[in-house]
Amino acid sequence: MTSSRLVRFFRFLANALLVLFGLGTLGSFFPHIPVLGILGPMLAGALGLWTVLLTLAGSVWGFWRWRSNRKWSTLVVAAFAFFATSGMIFVHARQISVAKTHGAQINLSEALFARKQADDNLKVETVFYAKHVGQNLPLDVYRPKARTDGKTAPVFIYIHGGGWGAETLKQRQADFRWFVERGYLVMSFEYPLSSDKQPTWNVTHPLLGCALVWANANAARYGGDASRVALWGESAGGNLVLNLSYKANAGTLTPSCSGALPQVRATLALYPVVDPTQMHYNPDPLIGRFGRMMTVRYTGGTPKQYPDRYREIASATHISAKAPPTLLIIPEDDHLVVAEAAYAFEAKLRAAGVTSELIRMPYAEHSFDIKSGSIANQMVRQTMLRFLEQHDMKVN
Repeated sequence: MTSSRLVRFFRFLANALLVLFGLGTLGSFFPHIPVLGILGPMLAGALGLWTVLLTLAGSVWGFWRWRSNRKWSTLVVAAFAFFATSGMIFVHARQISVAKTHGAQINLSEALFARKQADDNLKVETVFYAKHVGQNLPLDVYRPKARTDGKTAPVFIYIHGGGWGAETLKQRQADFRWFVERGYLVMSFEYPLSSDKQPTWNVTHPLLGCALVWANANAARYGGDASRVALWGESAGGNLVLNLSYKANAGTLTPSCSGALPQVRATLALYPVVDPTQMHYNPDPLIGRFGRMMTVRYTGGTPKQYPDRYREIASATHISAKAPPTLLIIPEDDHLVVAEAAYAFEAKLRAAGVTSELIRMPYAEHSFDIKSGSIANQMVRQTMLRFLEQHDMKVN
């Protein structure tokens, strides 16, 4: 390829990307537009503040080129870029405003250099708490710095998402480090993953109940206080922590092993699947199929085939006055787990007298907080910490 062709190729690529950013920004403001309504929040979540810097550079470049060639096509691209810059500034400013409203302080330099969650240098101890169809089920323990005053650490237990059939217990290692550095004993539980041939709806709760029994019996060995336990998870993991904690506190959780369950002090759920039936019937033409795949794999069929199974895994089924204080953090433009289901669920919590808090993040899609240090991730960490401290989970 000659140098002139190479220049034309990169110019075409830059133009296409700037138009794509402009269309994605449009989708951020109109989330019901097919595809674009998903694209905009995903770009904002994945690239963060770089969406502003890149489109700003594209705007300057586009208008400079237009002054030279006066082509309408060049002006259109520049306009798309300028719209994207303005729109993304507004999107991030609104998210920062919401974060501040809920007590979080956003570090913009940290947000600019947000990174993946993987942390190979984080010290972890892995044990096996149960076995299922020949598979050892692990849990990871992350210890805080040893204390000399004899005080014990609150126990913060994580259960990962992934549609009940994907991801691992190491999904949020950077978040684990953040809480460990603030004095929490962090545990992360694995569970049997569902598949087309192996639904797991009926074994997941009992097995994770066994993991809770292990945590209750062994937290002190790692410097933890088994009388101060909180659970957190996202998406399908959010569904699991809600169901487990509500059932444990109500005395309706039957672990697969013998032993005492802890009383859960707080439950924190990020975009949880509170209503798997609604997830199954998600009307979105692009994302809806993934919701149907996940729910069918987990339950073994559709809500019409197995209404009792869907009722058992629906979080509202397990609401009682004994449910722990609950924090729900919901992206308003979630196309996989419809946000309205969470709003209705939180209303049921309040009606039952359960202490609850609902945080709505605007212009945000499913998994919006997954990048460590992003605006959304900083908000989630800090609001979870505040909620823990408000409910007797403060590190003394």
